[in-house]
Amino acid sequence: MIIDTHVHSNYSGDSTAKISDIIKYSRKIGLDAVAIADHDTMKGSNEALDRFNGLDDLIIIPAMEITSSKGHIVALGLKDEISPGLDPVETVELIRDQGGIAIAPHPFVRYRDGLFSRLTSLDIDAIETLNSRYIIGYSNWRAKKMAEENNIPQIGASDAHFLEAIGSCVTDVEAEFDVESILKGILAGKTNVFGDRTPLPLIIKEVINKKIKRI
Repeated sequence: MIIDTHVHSNYSGDSTAKISDIIKYSRKIGLDAVAIADHDTMKGSNEALDRFNGLDDLIIIPAMEITSSKGHIVALGLKDEISPGLDPVETVELIRDQGGIAIAPHPFVRYRDGLFSRLTSLDIDAIETLNSRYIIGYSNWRAKKMAEENNIPQIGASDAHFLEAIGSCVTDVEAEFDVESILKGILAGKTNVFGDRTPLPLIIKEVINKKIKRI
């Protein structure tokens, strides 16, 4: 199963990608599953599930990227939104109470609120060791080292904020074609990560478009 666990839609505020376009593009490039993990909201995931759940070629994983008091946590398999601003330990507990799993995204990128730029440890279910926005740099290298030293399952994800970035980094997980099996596969560490950096011209284009939008 080839999955992208970290994609943003226009519900994040820093992305212009519409839900219908995300689903269409994910199917076009051959993803088996996608998680729309918007900042502090499940509106994107819920719209995707309401409109596109039950596709025979793409699983939609309910998700959100939660801003805890110490950094971001991507939650997969949620049923209900979790409030931002809580202690990360409490946030992880609330994710697990819903049967979800907690992932540390871009864990050592301080200016993007990476958890382990502020914490030395946290009981986390998986860690992004390949984030396409930081493929050349300290964060991915340090995250991989931490995962290997502590036997933490590894995740690859695009952290896409525009369509063309989706699938630039992905996770290959040993699982059946359903959300529960995917979550179990991640927890069991049955993952491989691969991909490449989001092309710099596309990132520059994204930054310019955001500035235009603000103006």
